Amino acid sequence: MGILRNEFSWSKSRNETLQSCPRRYWFHYYGSWGGWDWQSDSRTREIYVLKQLHNRFAWIGVKVHKVLEELLQHLRKSKSLPSYQSVAESLQNRLRQDYRDSRDANYRVRPKRFMGLVEHEYQLPVNNEEWRTLANQAQICVKNFYQLPILNQLKNLDPSEWLELEELNSFQIDGCKIWVSLDACYRSDNQIVLLDWKTGKSEKADHSLQMGIYAMYASEKWGIQPNQILLKEVFLTTGKTREYEGKSLDLEGVQNYVTDSIKKMLTLLSRPEQNQADESDFGFTEDMTQCTLCNFRKLCPKWHSGDTE
Repeated sequence: MGILRNEFSWSKSRNETLQSCPRRYWFHYYGSWGGWDWQSDSRTREIYVLKQLHNRFAWIGVKVHKVLEELLQHLRKSKSLPSYQSVAESLQNRLRQDYRDSRDANYRVRPKRFMGLVEHEYQLPVNNEEWRTLANQAQICVKNFYQLPILNQLKNLDPSEWLELEELNSFQIDGCKIWVSLDACYRSDNQIVLLDWKTGKSEKADHSLQMGIYAMYASEKWGIQPNQILLKEVFLTTGKTREYEGKSLDLEGVQNYVTDSIKKMLTLLSRPEQNQADESDFGFTEDMTQCTLCNFRKLCPKWHSGDTE
């Protein structure tokens, strides 16, 4: 096995992390590196453990995405779905187990194996009704999935028409690796259709950057023109869908945005060629709301200097 290297790359989530707080970005992508090794120093190990945490909202998204991935894998193989009742019961059991694992801090021993929630790590006040509401939201998402009109089309797909399901892949922009993970992707007539599940409640957010990146990836991966790409955002809390045609997206603008973001990230590095970064070069957010559910608050110098007003 070769030596693991922390190679520079770009993703939408990486960009959003930097925008939220430069120090959080350093913790996540640099300070945590090597922390999986029990022989690493205690601070690196702690950063690595905290990196694996989810807040309660992200947790629900992760669990719903996993259930839908399994359902589509089943659908692809058998052209049918298990009963909603059995899936709902399984999801409820998973959520309960995750909650117990997090409450009992099992993630501190095996951070990649057990779910850890920011709310438990930092003993944040979340009452039982809030937890029940989140669990109910997860169930609504899966129930609405079962009622989507698009399911009839998916059931009739030939196995060869399925292209990707929750696979981490990449393409290049100006020589930089760009990571993408499509929730689901398939061929339909002369088009390639990309599905993107949304588990949050807001339908007003602008996701054109994400859709543009997906369209660029699909165009390069399968050698097709943007007018052959259809992207669908599926809002699972309501069952509504928003469509984007690849040809309508400003792909040149998306590429320019990504290129500028890459340049900004590289300017923060002390040794760009080696992708090495010094913690002191990464400042702190001025938006204190970003700190509320931050994984790394207990290690952040801002929270130990008294500069938190």
